[in-house]
Amino acid sequence: MSQSPSVALVTGGARGIGAALVERIVVQGGQVVVADVDERAGRALVGRLRGGARFVPCDVTDERQVADAVDAAAALGAVDAVFANAGVVGVTGRIEETALADFRRTTDLLLTSVFLTVKHAVRVMRPQAHGAIVCTASVASVRGGLGPHVYTAAKHAVKGLVESVAVEVAPYGLRINAVAPGGTVSSLSAGLMGDADDLATPYRRLAEASSSGVPTTADDVAAAALFLAGAARVNGACLVVDGGDDVPAAKGRSYYG
Repeated sequence: MSQSPSVALVTGGARGIGAALVERIVVQGGQVVVADVDERAGRALVGRLRGGARFVPCDVTDERQVADAVDAAAALGAVDAVFANAGVVGVTGRIEETALADFRRTTDLLLTSVFLTVKHAVRVMRPQAHGAIVCTASVASVRGGLGPHVYTAAKHAVKGLVESVAVEVAPYGLRINAVAPGGTVSSLSAGLMGDADDLATPYRRLAEASSSGVPTTADDVAAAALFLAGAARVNGACLVVDGGDDVPAAKGRSYYG
């Protein structure tokens, strides 16, 4: 498979890393289904790209909707790549103050959604005998202290799921990997800082916090995810994309106050 897929699905594709993935795939001539709950942003993205992308409303915690999104991609042809990218920060705060309902809601959005996307990607890819799945993990997948408690637990689980599924699907000609961003300039980080549409603030703050003075962008992470989608002999890997600022340096951040 070429590095840029001909047919792909991106969950959480309306904004941030997902939108950067969609744009790269379309620019390189591919067709992509954008699956997201944010219909306004998703349709606006598809409209800007003027062909090559279509939007499908999708709550990634609902199996029927995830299956329908995968089938929408399969209707375009053999599905080369599925990017399980949808996610949120979820519940934050001290462990003794975390409500069970918030725990379950966060794990549904961060882990159950990935399970469902991977399940249905394998369903359509196995008969093809080819295909790549890339899950958006996090630096919080490989080291504690870099995210809130439930987020960290769920992202560790995403990495474990990727490593486990890789063993199962390899004999079918399929691969699955994870991309693990650190602090990234995106609508997600912008939202944490007050305004999801204001990328200037996270750019400045993340640049100041970076040892290189250069922040990681959504496009940087998208490039890494596309590399994994096209790297024929990479399976079960978790690729950290953080400029060396989080995991190697073990710089903990507090979300617990």
